[in-house]
Amino acid sequence: MAFVKVLVSNLFAGAGFQKLEAGQVYDVEDSVAEKWLAQHKAEKTTEKKGEKLAFEVATPSAPVSTDTSVLQSKLDDALEQVKQLQDAAVSKEKEHAGALEAETKRADDAEAALAAATKKDK
Repeated sequence: MAFVKVLVSNLFAGAGFQKLEAGQVYDVEDSVAEKWLAQHKAEKTTEKKGEKLAFEVATPSAPVSTDTSVLQSKLDDALEQVKQLQDAAVSKEKEHAGALEAETKRADDAEAALAAATKKDK
């Protein structure tokens, strides 16, 4: 455990995410103290009094299901749908490229005809 003095006003910690006050000294685990010191959120202090913070890990409220077959089937369905959408997008892109090419050819032909008509008038 290490005593640290909090330097920032927006630091939350503990089991209930209590807001820590800047300038106060807290007794925290060494790993937490190292993180805060590296991030310049706290400084190490030699004061012997400080509020002890308890860090707890919450357990899941509902038991985790070990049956992954339902999730796997949903994932497989989603991946198949993504593949279909990608194929449709590629198809549309080719269609649009073909239409653009035809329109470009039409415009080039029109410009050539205009140039020929202009040349005849001179």
